[in-house]
Amino acid sequence: MKSKAKIVVVGSHAPGIFVRVKRIPKAGETVIGWDLHEPLDGGKGSNQAIAAARLGVETSFVGCLGRDRIGDEGERVLREAHVDTTWMNRHESVHSGGGLIMLDENGVPAMITSMGANDELTEEDVEMALSASAPEAKVMLTQFEIPVDVALYAARRASQLGMISILNPAPAPEMVDFDLDGVGILIPNQTESQGLLGQAPGEDYDATTLVKELKNKYHIPAVIVTLGENGFVGIDDNGTWSQRAPKVDVQDTSGAGDSFCASLAVAISNGKSIREASIWANHVAGLSVTRPGTIGSFPTLDEANYERYPPSEIPGHSNVGEAEIRGEIQ
Repeated sequence: MKSKAKIVVVGSHAPGIFVRVKRIPKAGETVIGWDLHEPLDGGKGSNQAIAAARLGVETSFVGCLGRDRIGDEGERVLREAHVDTTWMNRHESVHSGGGLIMLDENGVPAMITSMGANDELTEEDVEMALSASAPEAKVMLTQFEIPVDVALYAARRASQLGMISILNPAPAPEMVDFDLDGVGILIPNQTESQGLLGQAPGEDYDATTLVKELKNKYHIPAVIVTLGENGFVGIDDNGTWSQRAPKVDVQDTSGAGDSFCASLAVAISNGKSIREASIWANHVAGLSVTRPGTIGSFPTLDEANYERYPPSEIPGHSNVGEAEIRGEIQ
């Protein structure tokens, strides 16, 4: 069965239970929280697929959910967002994944995820989906909430099939020296960047140094490190660029990273350069943090129309060709 999707998201579905706290507890400590709620969405893969679909691009989700209430609701939420679920598996004996998210007074989350059925996704599942999606699909987006080997296989295989492979290495890796062959665009946050470089989280860092070290170590055409309220820093073969996050009334940042990755994939699939795409993604993520929750915060195409948020004039603006981003060897 062929797919019409321009973006294929290979990833997880793991809805979370949310609770607000004055501060994140330390080990062994109990704090009083409030506003406990259980939205039936979540997981970096399904979040990014829904965020991309809301921005008007046909999107397919490749993942594994349990045959349970969480799986039923996840499939419903994806389909209501017009995400293609043809290549989404339902596991008969393993429960769906899930998570716990604590939000401090500034809306900054601390998260725990149980992978469940997400760990059952295989390279064979990915192969079937990607082969069926080529050549219509332009971009493949994946994360580390599925088995890392499967995510990296998806990146390599998508590149071989002519897609631009985007890797969001979240959650932060517990090892270094990954083989990132085939990854065209790497999008970690600060913690994930330091994990990939073997640095302790929280060490003093310079964001520009981080992107340079990541590009040099993993030989990736483009790297973008997201920095929360400080925006992002990017690097490609023509140098670095950056932009601060827009000044907005922040309500909840838990969906910002997924919104950034999805909107960047949408812009790339529509032929924008990596620099144009990153600047638009920065604005779209800024819109998302003004609303509570994850899926409920993702802007629609009307709200985040590209023409409303054109790239600003930035030094060294350039267009990296698709073949360079894919890292193709003909």
